[in-house]
Amino acid sequence: MSKASVYEAKTENFIQPILDSMNFELVDVEYVKEGGMNYLRAYIDKEGGITVDDCEVVARQMNEILDREDYIPDSYTFEAWKTSQEGKGLCAQYE
Repeated sequence: MSKASVYEAKTENFIQPILDSMNFELVDVEYVKEGGMNYLRAYIDKEGGITVDDCEVVARQMNEILDREDYIPDSYTFEAWKTSQEGKGLCAQYE
């Protein structure tokens, strides 16, 4: 299992209870490197669509967990992305 897969699996385990409590759906989690930067991304959705406020709440709660658990030794940015029929869009970001 690659380190990205390990980080993604741990993130799924931590974020799922947050999303369940809000009746949101976890679409995907990915840990990627782009342009020399590492990104941990959670793609979320809900019936009627995710708002920027929804993303902010999820990202804020997840950021607290990421700081506490500290399971990713690399420098990275956590991003919450909304998904919809129109496509994906970044709506919250924490470094």
